[in-house]
Amino acid sequence: MFESRAGQLLPINAPKDSQNAIIAEQQQKRILDKVWDTVEKAMGEMRTLLVNRLREHGRPIEDQEKTIERVIFPFMLSMVLN
Repeated sequence: MFESRAGQLLPINAPKDSQNAIIAEQQQKRILDKVWDTVEKAMGEMRTLLVNRLREHGRPIEDQEKTIERVIFPFMLSMVLN
């Protein structure tokens, strides 16, 4: 899909001051916002799942450590990216 619609997703060969460029930029922002919202929703669901696993008392400590790493890593990554 990307190869056939690259100009719609990225500003390729678009004049900076044309009306089409402005429309393309707005469309790209809408696409990015939609993708980002989907990613945030998925990460929230994953975080909830992992936190619930941490609350399970019968799990081995190694599993708990892996779960903690999986909860903390995306949080730390988001701190770096923002």
